[in-house]
Amino acid sequence: MLECEKKLDSKEYRTKIEKWCRKFGFDFNKVLEKAKNDYLFRAFFAKDPKKQNIYEKVLVKYISSLKFVSDFKKLSSGGKNALYIDRGVIRKGSDYPHSKPAKSVDFSLNIKNKKGEVINFYAFHKYIEESGGAQDNQFNEIKKCIEIGRNGSQEAKRRVIFICDGAYFTNKKIKELKNLISN
Repeated sequence: MLECEKKLDSKEYRTKIEKWCRKFGFDFNKVLEKAKNDYLFRAFFAKDPKKQNIYEKVLVKYISSLKFVSDFKKLSSGGKNALYIDRGVIRKGSDYPHSKPAKSVDFSLNIKNKKGEVINFYAFHKYIEESGGAQDNQFNEIKKCIEIGRNGSQEAKRRVIFICDGAYFTNKKIKELKNLISN
């Protein structure tokens, strides 16, 4: 709920109220004043918590706390600086003038193995709560990333992590993903 407290005067919040007023024929100034004075009414215009990357923030905090992980970075999710896996190679978004091969990489991190060697990994994170059309499309996106990555070098395949989070990822779904991965 803090989201709507902090952003009451932000352009994004005001635009949301303006669109709502146009849609339903209300006076913007009256609605804005009501939102300023009524916490429950203001909450109506708040961003859905599921769209605030809460799960990603929790994951970032957890991975950052692991002693064997270093140089952990959240990567750009779009544009020319985003990274993508393509035939086992990590490439920048600027390498793709048109369509990208699949979902962009979410994180990069280094993990120290038992021999003390530091290995760089790229990680995809997907949080899916329940089954359904859009969620199934996200699952298919993960499968596409695995298939594209599988066609690369052995070294590239060992360095990609898929973090599948949420109730959607049943044992059956995880098994389906594992079956896509070669040795």
